[in-house]
Amino acid sequence: MPSGLPLNIRNAPALSGAVTGSLANGTVVTITCYVRGDAVEGIGGVTNVWDQLSGGGWVTDAFLETGSNAPVVPLCGSSAQFKLPFPAGRAYTITQAAGSSFSHNDAYNRHAIDFGMPVGVPILASAAGTIRFEGWATGGGGIMALVDHGNNRCSQYAHLSATIINIGNRVAQGQRIGTSGATGNVTGPHLHWNIVNCDSQTSREIPNSVEVGTRYVVGSAPVSKNG
Repeated sequence: MPSGLPLNIRNAPALSGAVTGSLANGTVVTITCYVRGDAVEGIGGVTNVWDQLSGGGWVTDAFLETGSNAPVVPLCGSSAQFKLPFPAGRAYTITQAAGSSFSHNDAYNRHAIDFGMPVGVPILASAAGTIRFEGWATGGGGIMALVDHGNNRCSQYAHLSATIINIGNRVAQGQRIGTSGATGNVTGPHLHWNIVNCDSQTSREIPNSVEVGTRYVVGSAPVSKNG
C-alpha cells in the first residue's frame, strides 16, 4: 500500500459494506481473488475491482500497489486453469515469486514464479493451448516457449535447455514441451514460469494453479499434479 490514509477492510465489495478493520500504510497483504463492485478513484485512476484478502474481507484495488491496473488474481469463484509445469509427484523450491525484488519487479516479470531445478527436468504445458513461440528469446529469457491459451493469454517457460515442439503445434495439459536449463540471463539453472500477454510478453497475472492457487511462497516446494 502507498502512503496516505489507512485502507478500510469491508465485509462486502462495496462502499456500503461494514468496515471490519483497516490496513496501515505500507502493509503487505495477500489477495486471493477479485470481483467487480463499486467504483473507487485511487492511485491509478478509477477502478471497480475489489480484492478478497486471504484472511477474509474485501479491499478496493484502487489503493493497492499490485504492479498492474488490471486484476492480478483470478475472478472469485473461478476454478484454477493451470497446473505446475513439471511432472506429477515432483517438487522444486520456489526461489522467486511475484514481485520479488531481485528480478521480478518490472513490466515483464512482476507476476512470474522461478523454480530452482537442475538442467534436464521435463517441462510440461501447464494448460492446453497452441505453441505461439519456441526458440531463443531476446531480452535474457534464453530458450523459451510460449503456449497460447486464447484471448492474448500465454504461459511462458524460460531459460530452457531445449524445446521439443514447433510453432503452431497444439499441446495438451501435461504434454512435454521442453527441458529445463540455464540459458539466457541466469545465476543458475531454474525454470521461469509466468502468464504474459502473448503479443508483448508483458507480465499479465499470477498463475492460478490447481496445486497452490496464486499463493507462491519463496522457499516452499509445492508438489505438481500435472500429467
